[in-house]
Amino acid sequence: DSYNNIVRTTIEGLAAVFGGTQSLHTNAFDEALALPTKFSARIARNTQIIIQEETGITKVVDPWGGSYMMESLTDQMYTEALNLVNEIESFGGMSKAVVDGMPKRRIEEAAAKRQARIDSGQEVIVGVNKFILDKEQMPEILVVDNSAVAKSQKARIASVKKSRDQSKVKEALENLAKCASSKEGNLLAFSIEAARCRCTLGEITDAMESVILFFVKTRFLDDM
Repeated sequence: DSYNNIVRTTIEGLAAVFGGTQSLHTNAFDEALALPTKFSARIARNTQIIIQEETGITKVVDPWGGSYMMESLTDQMYTEALNLVNEIESFGGMSKAVVDGMPKRRIEEAAAKRQARIDSGQEVIVGVNKFILDKEQMPEILVVDNSAVAKSQKARIASVKKSRDQSKVKEALENLAKCASSKEGNLLAFSIEAARCRCTLGEITDAMESVILFFVKTRFLDDM
């Protein structure tokens, strides 16, 4: 029952605010099925507005300050996160850990354990493995004509390429590739300058990939 996601998102939003989040995004209840409709997007937006305007929790800096339970959970999370950081450092950093496959394994292990708990009923997901509706009502789905979107976007890109200064584009992409190759300068600054010259995201990516090796996932035995 996808409408249960409205309740879940509200609770998650409250938890984020309690935790002092600097930025909050509330998903629409139908985003697991398709892009949000105007109706579901309005509910997602209003969830944030109601939390902000009607609950009063945004007026308190640390509502859970002093709570033994919350402080204990915070310490536990910190310790477990630090253990992961130390494990990553033992590989020589995140890049080497990714090559080894460590992050992927940890994510898959966590996903498999949770799925096992759900399948066994140890972890309850309302509407999925408990309190299941006899007949589920599917919400209205936003249907997007991807072919029409692609055609429109290609036309827009062609128009941009036709109207821009090609000499500036060439110079911006060369500067970007040079920075990526030499590792001298600010890569973000050169990327922004390339965007200002109306370089496309694909062109910016290609410029960097021309001098930086593209990561290729290693196939491990547990993937087979």
